[in-house]
Amino acid sequence: MKTVQSKGLVGWAKGVGLVGMLAVLTMTAGCITNIIQATTDTFATKVNFLIPAKNAEVASLKSVLLVTDNQVVSQQVAQGFEASMSALRIQERPYYSNLKSGPHFNGEPSDAQLVALAKNNGVEAVYMFSGGATSNKSLRRTEDRSTCAVQVKLFEPCPQNQQRNSKVGCVTEQGFAAVRLRVLRAADGKSVYTNTLQGSIEGNYCDDQQTARMDAGQLAYGATQNATALGMRIVAPGYELRPLEMMDADAGVPAEKVKEFQAAVNFAEAKRLDEACKRFEELYLDHKESKALTFNIAFCQEARGNLLRANQGYRRASELVNAPDAKIDRRLAATELALRESPAVFMPVNDTPSLVAEGHAAVGNGPKVALVVGNARYQRSALINPVQDARLVANRLTRIGFDVTLLENLDAARFNAATRDFSVRAKGADVALFYYAGHALQADGENFLMPVDNANMRTMEDVRDGGGVQLAMVLAQLEVAAPAVKLIVIDACRDNPLPSANRSLAGGGLAAIRKPPQGGLIAFATSPGKVAEDGTGKNSVFSKYFAQQVGVPNQTVEQLFKRVRQAVKAETKDRQEPTEVSSLTADVMLVTAKP
Repeated sequence: MKTVQSKGLVGWAKGVGLVGMLAVLTMTAGCITNIIQATTDTFATKVNFLIPAKNAEVASLKSVLLVTDNQVVSQQVAQGFEASMSALRIQERPYYSNLKSGPHFNGEPSDAQLVALAKNNGVEAVYMFSGGATSNKSLRRTEDRSTCAVQVKLFEPCPQNQQRNSKVGCVTEQGFAAVRLRVLRAADGKSVYTNTLQGSIEGNYCDDQQTARMDAGQLAYGATQNATALGMRIVAPGYELRPLEMMDADAGVPAEKVKEFQAAVNFAEAKRLDEACKRFEELYLDHKESKALTFNIAFCQEARGNLLRANQGYRRASELVNAPDAKIDRRLAATELALRESPAVFMPVNDTPSLVAEGHAAVGNGPKVALVVGNARYQRSALINPVQDARLVANRLTRIGFDVTLLENLDAARFNAATRDFSVRAKGADVALFYYAGHALQADGENFLMPVDNANMRTMEDVRDGGGVQLAMVLAQLEVAAPAVKLIVIDACRDNPLPSANRSLAGGGLAAIRKPPQGGLIAFATSPGKVAEDGTGKNSVFSKYFAQQVGVPNQTVEQLFKRVRQAVKAETKDRQEPTEVSSLTADVMLVTAKP
């Protein structure tokens, strides 16, 4: 029974590990000995990895009502979801805050009915399962069998003249299940996910083996369970034990800090990864040229489910090595694959309630999150400073308590995914800060931030349709996330990256923002319609002074940007004047110091 044997081997291999499997294969088949080299240690320390949900927007909804139609399969899948969600709710770090089971409908209700039901039950979203059905199929075939007419010793081949060949009848029993899932968000009535969840299962049986066949009910049940499991991967994160991969201290770690580095490694090997990562991150702030620290922090981010941040970290480690490195390349490939399969990756959300009350100062006691993007390696009109600017700003924000995602040289898909993920992380935060350095354009009053894959963007229509990240969309996403304070800092407009023949189609600089998001402030490196300077040093003029001022204690955000404006105007001799537009109703301080 070839298929069953194959599946058995895979399951057994997972149990004993790759090294153990290769050892047995070497014993039983000498010709295999030098073909495959083991790449993992069977006894390596394993740590919990957060496997991101495939849909960030759905994953951000933590208060849920589950309803179904009157189909049995729909109800079974809903029950499976409820069980899986309940398990996530009672774990050490709870995921779902509110979980309810709703009524069964005859047919499928309207969106308006479902949204009203969600609001009446005090939940963020309603999951509607409908149209559930199952089916079975049998596939018959024959398989070749080879037996030996005489008894031979273990591992001895059968004499060729004693081999007997025959054909055996076999059958593959397949079960299929499908159910339609819609997820509606109560706040705005939007359908944030609609798809058919499909599951399947199969069993293989041959006439020469005594194996009980699954009946129709078992096939239907197994397929339904698999549809549930696949659906949960879309809407919620999971956890998986994976081998710990850490680098030893390298030359980038000073001799006096090696002991601290090794202490962090020891915590990781003791499966206290949170403590290990905290120590690595503290060391990294002052030793960013260390390949080992860069890699280990990227591994921490991957284990936390922050795939975008992990991928950028592995890229940075690869740049520091400037040569092929098996460990870095393996992790880089793994995160690249995960991002291709699910570009809208989920990032863990801080559910701490906001501590900012209208009319009072935000003093940095609550959660503060930031997305910092630097785009320089454009296919057309590459820039010099944005990546260095982004690194400088990210470093300063990290030092004053922000949870920072630093991303560099983003293409259109990654850029859009990054802003969606940031809005998820911003939910419930006291302060959410988005900083961008790179090219930007305006057209008909709309502002677009430019991804680096701009070779085919020759007109403003290309920018609109092909990949320009609309600033208004970033603002809208933050409006939905509703952090207490929204800060958007744009250091762009160094020049126009469109071909010269088409530059007149885009307005100069960026368009003015007439209405900032509620509780928000938007700061631009220069005034509307003007071009900012890239700077003659390591950083742009604006970013240099913003980084200097952002950590100054006991000044409001408005004071911060006034001082940045004064410094930029002085250095550029009034050629560049930063501007901001605000709807803040409270004095917001990012850093406070006790007298």
